[in-house]
Amino acid sequence: MFDPEPHDEHDLGGTKARLVEAALQTLKTKGFAGSSAREIARTGAVNQALVFYHFGSVQSLLLAALDLVSARRLRAYGPAFERARDLPELAELARKIYDEDLENGYVTVLGEMVAGGVSDQKLGRAVAARMQPWIDMVEAKVRSLLAGSLLESMVPPRDLAFAIIALYLGIDMLSQLEGDHARAESLLGLGVRSAPLVSVLLAASERS
Repeated sequence: MFDPEPHDEHDLGGTKARLVEAALQTLKTKGFAGSSAREIARTGAVNQALVFYHFGSVQSLLLAALDLVSARRLRAYGPAFERARDLPELAELARKIYDEDLENGYVTVLGEMVAGGVSDQKLGRAVAARMQPWIDMVEAKVRSLLAGSLLESMVPPRDLAFAIIALYLGIDMLSQLEGDHARAESLLGLGVRSAPLVSVLLAASERS
């Protein structure tokens, strides 16, 4: 059993913070299947009993690691996402986010937790709940971009935001399976090149 509630980064200190960082590193290197209490404890150079003392279960600790990743990503990218005024800026930002996520191993952590949640319904719901702040953020941006256009009444912003997040995750997970991120980078590059044209089409629909 585990507590599905999100963990606050500010509540982590001392041994708990060390365990979360160890869980994060273990997810990056060993994947979800290899992230046992023993492996996490070995990575953090602590007694594995501390995993259960502080978090109750391995799943709860892994969720705390995912919460830490999400908090770091929202802090790093949220302001830039809010400032982006049009599709070209957003497309460039998406490529930057992917590159930095890949470099920091965050893409791997997210993909591993999604994969782990597929075989564990309760864990899967907890992982999905942690995607909601990102869906909310994208939905707000979609609403602002579509405002006043013909698409505003045709495209449900919430559904489109869900599709964008799902596409991002899907591209990443397939790239991991292939062991090659070139296709993902190519698609993101295509988004950057096509964004100006889509912006022109949106502007035209606003004037009509």
